[in-house]
Amino acid sequence: MKMPPDLLARGGPSHVPGRSAGAMRSAAHAQPRPPQGVSAPSQRPCGTDRRTTPRQILPRHILPRQRGLTLIELMVALVAAIIFSLSVLLVQIALTKENVSMSDVSQRDNQSRAALGLITQDLSNAGFMLGGVQSRCSVTLAYNSSVGTKPFFQYPVSAEPQPLPLPTSTAVGSPTYPSTTPDPNGYGSNAQFTDMLFFTGSTSALQLPISTNPNTYVVQQTSTTTAPGSNGAISSTILPLQSVTGVNAGDGALLRMPLNGKLVCFRVPIANVGPGGPPASTTIDSKNTQLFPGSGYTGFQAQMQAAGVWPASGLVNSNLIGARLTDLGPAAGSNQQTVVYYIGTYGTAGTATGNYPMLMRAVINAQNDTLTSVNPVAAGVVSLQALFGVDETNSGSVTNYLTWPDVVSGQYTANVRSVLFAIITKTLQVDPNTQYQAPATISMASPSTGPDGFTSYQVPTAYSHNHFSVLESEVAIRNQIWPH
Repeated sequence: MKMPPDLLARGGPSHVPGRSAGAMRSAAHAQPRPPQGVSAPSQRPCGTDRRTTPRQILPRHILPRQRGLTLIELMVALVAAIIFSLSVLLVQIALTKENVSMSDVSQRDNQSRAALGLITQDLSNAGFMLGGVQSRCSVTLAYNSSVGTKPFFQYPVSAEPQPLPLPTSTAVGSPTYPSTTPDPNGYGSNAQFTDMLFFTGSTSALQLPISTNPNTYVVQQTSTTTAPGSNGAISSTILPLQSVTGVNAGDGALLRMPLNGKLVCFRVPIANVGPGGPPASTTIDSKNTQLFPGSGYTGFQAQMQAAGVWPASGLVNSNLIGARLTDLGPAAGSNQQTVVYYIGTYGTAGTATGNYPMLMRAVINAQNDTLTSVNPVAAGVVSLQALFGVDETNSGSVTNYLTWPDVVSGQYTANVRSVLFAIITKTLQVDPNTQYQAPATISMASPSTGPDGFTSYQVPTAYSHNHFSVLESEVAIRNQIWPH
């Protein structure tokens, strides 16, 4: 059967006469029957599921293109990240060093200012004794056989250059003076000059033994020459008194004697109290104690001559007549103290053999020279110096500034009106800039009204990369300006 041309153009007939549409579909899908015993192949494509439609696999040339980083791009990014990280790290290191340096300077300044405040407080108590009801002493003479300089002075304020041992009978290695405590005898030189400052006075406005007023006794006027010894009481440790009511062994006393227009005081330990021969009814004895010369008051001759209070005719028994002896109570519990500021050095783990400078404060019982405490005050202090404002003409104001040796040689110990002191401190850490070099000499401003001035500090090689600062302060001694 031939197809019309129009059907051939449309791709074939859509309907064949004489056959139904269903028959035609069945014929189109009919498959040959397999032989007996052979199962028919599955009509499902391999790998498909009846519940899913087959995945359409696209040709390779039309898949979407996926791109990553090449090795060169990865290396460039890694180098950039490293450079950025290093930049951040360098900035952080610089900021940390700057922060450490600023913290170091701040810590040093805070400690130095605290030290100035503490020194000022101790100076305000210097020379204050006996509750302010007794005349002050121009000089106080003391003795201790276990101290390097056995007869020594107890001025309200004074200074001595280091190295110098502490004026204490307490031995190094004791609980209050451990071996790790810096020793003032191991620091100081002409190049690194520093002073030791001494302040002697009461810890409070009242110097009251055993909660009572201090008792004062007059030396017996007719008995000094009859005291034991070839020259009476002057050459003896026995002092005759008219009465010893209230006086006890172990007390500390102060004997005030006018000499050469000044009030000279002697520290008198009371070892024994007992009856004396006529005409003295009672006596006190300072014998058998390390705190008084065995030769009596003549044992102070060299110190009295240095202070300008030794009489032209020598010290005789008549000088004792009318002298006042004030009982200060038990020496062990006295609130009269000597405060000493000095420079000590710390080492590794706090040992005393190192070279790290530290401002120290020692407190000594002024009646028996036992060491009460030693404490560090400020780290990094390399020099402590003092000048003393004196009123040479009693004009009521400071006329000159002198070092302490010149104060003593000029006999101005009773004319000190103020103390001008300076401290030189170094930073705790060296400068982060390794190119920094400290000045070879640290100078301090000296007063224009005095012949004396501060001594320049020579920077040692070990501190050549540290920074230094100078703090100065002047404190008036109230007990010298307004004598009682």
